[in-house]
Amino acid sequence: MKLENSITGEVVEIDDEYEAQNWIQSTSPWQKLSSETISASSDEAFDEDSLLGQIFEWTSGKLPLWQRDAVRRLFKQDNGLSSTDYDQLYLLLKHEQGISVESPPQAVPLTKSDLPATSRVGEKVLIRSVRDLSNVNRLAEGQKLEFAGNGMSTIYGGNGAGKSGYVRVLKKVCRARGAPELVRPDANDPESHKHVPEALFDIDVNSVSKQVKWLDSSEPPEDLAKISVFDSRCARAYLTEEQDVAFLPYGLDVIEDLANKVIPEISHRLTTELASISVDKSSFMHLEGETKVGKTISSLSAKTDTKSLVKLAAVSEDEINRLIELDAALADSDPATKAEEFRMSADRIKALVGRIDKSFSWVSEDGVKKLNDLLMSADAAGKAEIAAAGSLRSGEDLLPGTGDIVWKSMYEAARNFVKEAAYPECDYPHFENDQLCPLCQQNVGPAVDRLARFEKFIQDDVAKEAEQARKKLETAQGKIERANLDFGFDTALSNEIDQLDGNLKSVISEYSACISSRHDWMQKQNSGFELSNMPGLSLSPRAALRKLAAKQLQACRTYLKAIDKDKKEKLSKERDELKSREQLSVCAESVVDLVERIKKKEKLSRCSNYLKTRPISDKSKELSSTAVTLELKKALDEEFSDLGIGHIKTKLKDRNQKGKVKHQLLLDLPAASDLGEILSEGEQRAIALGAFLAELKLSDHACGIVFDDPVSSLDHRRRRKLARRLVKESAIRQVIVFTHDVVFLTQLRDETEKQGLSIEFSFLEPNGGYYGNVVKGLPWVHKSYKERIDTLEKKQREFDRLPWPADPNEELSQDMIRQYSFLRATIERVIQDFILGGTVQRFNEYINVSRLERVVGLESDEVTELLRINQRCNEVVEAHDPSSIDDEPAPTAAELKMDIDALKELIARVESRRKAA
Repeated sequence: MKLENSITGEVVEIDDEYEAQNWIQSTSPWQKLSSETISASSDEAFDEDSLLGQIFEWTSGKLPLWQRDAVRRLFKQDNGLSSTDYDQLYLLLKHEQGISVESPPQAVPLTKSDLPATSRVGEKVLIRSVRDLSNVNRLAEGQKLEFAGNGMSTIYGGNGAGKSGYVRVLKKVCRARGAPELVRPDANDPESHKHVPEALFDIDVNSVSKQVKWLDSSEPPEDLAKISVFDSRCARAYLTEEQDVAFLPYGLDVIEDLANKVIPEISHRLTTELASISVDKSSFMHLEGETKVGKTISSLSAKTDTKSLVKLAAVSEDEINRLIELDAALADSDPATKAEEFRMSADRIKALVGRIDKSFSWVSEDGVKKLNDLLMSADAAGKAEIAAAGSLRSGEDLLPGTGDIVWKSMYEAARNFVKEAAYPECDYPHFENDQLCPLCQQNVGPAVDRLARFEKFIQDDVAKEAEQARKKLETAQGKIERANLDFGFDTALSNEIDQLDGNLKSVISEYSACISSRHDWMQKQNSGFELSNMPGLSLSPRAALRKLAAKQLQACRTYLKAIDKDKKEKLSKERDELKSREQLSVCAESVVDLVERIKKKEKLSRCSNYLKTRPISDKSKELSSTAVTLELKKALDEEFSDLGIGHIKTKLKDRNQKGKVKHQLLLDLPAASDLGEILSEGEQRAIALGAFLAELKLSDHACGIVFDDPVSSLDHRRRRKLARRLVKESAIRQVIVFTHDVVFLTQLRDETEKQGLSIEFSFLEPNGGYYGNVVKGLPWVHKSYKERIDTLEKKQREFDRLPWPADPNEELSQDMIRQYSFLRATIERVIQDFILGGTVQRFNEYINVSRLERVVGLESDEVTELLRINQRCNEVVEAHDPSSIDDEPAPTAAELKMDIDALKELIARVESRRKAA
């Protein structure tokens, strides 16, 4: 990735994309070069020694990015920068300095493709034709507009004929100076936005023919950029600070405008914005002091960390309560007594927490789980015991219930009777045969074995485990039943807590009710249960009570510190810090806004470092000293004289600066604050034309030039002088003139005839709803009498090829009548241009007496013949509504030929006599 320093112009290349992005973020003047900038920088066809080349190199290496963008805009816009341009440039300047702006525009620096290409010495580039235009306005496609390789080519077109479409394309491809022409597709085509204007050019480059294609979406071909196109920005007069009217070659006016218009305007915007930013902190003086807040406010600057400021202003509820506590402690007259009250209150609250904890322990999830485990164990043991009893009865026919709990109780009672009373010496259940049963008091006899089996059943693990499980369950249930769950939350304690925390009283009462509800539920369980059925508990007040107790203890310690002088002073400082933070929290947003304004104002102030005009003015003088020469002065004087503004004299003004002589080319005009008071629009136009032609005179190349209606604002005298000058230039190079001015067209034709040079004509016309249809030559009204006779003869030959019918239809007859109308007009043109020798011409403002020698008297028969032919035309054409009985057929093709030949013969006789004279 290539990066460019927008201030110094230095370019570095970094391969790693991540590293390059870090570089851009850490060093704000560095920005990624656009592909257009890179490609333009590698353009070898640009002459770096030319004035424009020096200007480009200087802007690329010395100017910050926003100024390079400003230079590009100045080159592109004819009438100076708009308010929108200045707004965007100001945003670019701020953005480059790290000032946050909403939707910053993308800087587009000047590139070589923005400037006309400069031709090398001896180079010759000509346009032979422009053809196959597509999607250009509503121009007809498939047309070919040709230009003479040498001499002058004139393209005539009235308003709406399509001339502007061709001119826009030429200005775009030839990189005309000033604002680029926008070439748009057909506005009537709803799909036009999808199409790109294009054209083909046939050109000669140093006598080598080639074809180039132009697309509006890409850069114009380099060769075409060497064709010079005249516009009013070729050069201009410029009013200096000393009220001198200086002549500035194209490009230097841009540098002057940068220094004298752009930077002052941006400076004005900067000054206005700086003045609008208030950094007055008097409204926060009440916060100043020895606290941290006070010191921060006193030292507010662009370096102030707003995040720390916001954090300092964030006062919690606990800190607010602490401030209240400190105020009360420092104001109390007997802090020792108050401290004891707080201590006793903390003890009461902690005791309450202890009772709540004890009550909770009985109904906690662990306690409920233990009860459930005991219930399930007792149930399981009982089932195992029943299963064993069933097994006991299965061996013989015993009474129902033998082995069950009731039976076991009876058996154990009988066994205890035997061991303790009846036979204490006996090893139960081993009876002697004569001993009696403890229940029926009869001889045991054969029942000794059954008693042994009963004893074994009683002593078995299943029975013991069942018994133990029942005893554990009974013990636990007894404890649960006897448990004291009273919180001891009497009226006095309730009122005390309610005063400390108004929400806590109801929380404690609700929690106590939930404890009792779960306790009742636990007592009702007599077998295993699902924990999901356990009644829930509300929010425990334990944590809030412990926090409340801690708060009371803290208050106790605070009051105890208030007794000691040194400790009391520390409490005062703590209070002051909290109070200042509380005050800051009220206006923190305003303070942050102030800091942001301070930062913005400091950054804006730094922008002034990039608004110094001295370096730019020095560069302008340096470039002027090399661009303004005696040769240029001489060339300008000659051109001004040729264009009828010879009264505007030029003079070189030398200025010694640091040992170097600086030249300035001035126009010898009276001082004024407004050039419009000195120079008319026509004079300013003539100055621009003279500058353009003077530049050509010094260029030493023979590339073609294009003029688009160059006589705008010129009076009739300067038009003729310009026509003479352009025709003279056509002897050296290709000259292409687009015009809609009939007088100027005539003057160009006259001047080429005078100077013995060639001129080719084409005209553009609308046809079938499309424009720019190319026709060789001139429209009939502008043709010479020879061209008209040639046109009439061509039409007559078309009639001959039909051949002419004996009974022509209406359409053919009307066509013949139209030709006689043309013939009559030709007779008038013969009289004007031939018979009278061009002495009087309708578009000329004077009578050309020098041509009087061409006028030769006509013989009587010649006048008669001329009148005959004219009358013949009058009889044929329908200048008036003919009588309905006058229904003569149209002349035949042969008759038209006879009349044309008669006119030609008359012209030949006069011409012969003129030559003899």
